[in-house]
Amino acid sequence: MTTPAAAPRNLAAQMCPPEYLGRCAICQRDCHRYGSGGCPLCQTCAATSPALQKKPAVTGATAAPFAMA
Repeated sequence: MTTPAAAPRNLAAQMCPPEYLGRCAICQRDCHRYGSGGCPLCQTCAATSPALQKKPAVTGATAAPFAMA
């Protein structure tokens, strides 16, 4: 039995193939933005911006938009 492949990760710009390079959405540094494991943020910005990665919490306080009374 083979072991599962490791999940792709966001590589440093120096380790990334040139065709996967792009600019970070926050600081505009070169980063691994495209292709397998790409992310719109560089590693530094992704580590310092955990609030951007959180999914919004779903609350029961909002009514359904098409609820019939």
